[in-house]
Amino acid sequence: MRRELLPAVCAALFLAGGGPALAAAQAPEALTGRVTSAEEGAMEGVVVSAKRAGSTVTTSVVTDSRGRFSFPSSKLGSGDYVLRIRATGYELEAPVSVDVVLALPREVDLKLRKVRDVTPQLTNAEWIASFPGSPEQKKFLYGCVGCHTLERVAKSKHDAAGFQAVMKRMAGYANNSHVERPQCACRARPHARLGPDSDKQAAYLATLNQSAGAWSYELKTLPRVKARARVSSSPNTTCRASP
Repeated sequence: MRRELLPAVCAALFLAGGGPALAAAQAPEALTGRVTSAEEGAMEGVVVSAKRAGSTVTTSVVTDSRGRFSFPSSKLGSGDYVLRIRATGYELEAPVSVDVVLALPREVDLKLRKVRDVTPQLTNAEWIASFPGSPEQKKFLYGCVGCHTLERVAKSKHDAAGFQAVMKRMAGYANNSHVERPQCACRARPHARLGPDSDKQAAYLATLNQSAGAWSYELKTLPRVKARARVSSSPNTTCRASP
């Protein structure tokens, strides 16, 4: 009977914060710091990323309500790291690198400043939120972001006829081509594959870009995350798509 209860007890401890999660929480901190800006003071929800020289892995954490961040030693080894941040509308005042030695916890404060141009930082979700129009009009845009960002659409100067020509050219590319490495399909797809409403879509796109001058709509950004977030690690890829 006791043997049958053991898996249930272990599962309960894991869900309650035991197991790997508890071990990670108790791990000593290899690198800590605080993120601030002149505009906001302590900044919550800023993604702070660390990448060791020569590594293909970037580890990221998120600042808490006091602007504090910490990398546990279980996630960072000793070595030289470059730190980067993600907070739409902000950038580091200067590049930051730090030498991490696990036996000597380090603390580095990061100061941010407002960017002059927020558009390179906007995500595709933020571009879609900024674009005027109904959800039905915008629906086809979700199929665009596998090959390029919507920043390219917004900053283009095509009129409706120009977008039609671009869409015809794209029909000759293989699925999941990248803007910097387009791959021609073995057999060109018919223009209809882009949808029966491609003429309407091209006309709509021409209302979103700079073909008539500056944008007539407000650029919208999503709020930063709140409260505590998990540490994440991800390998870098060779793809260089815009954020």
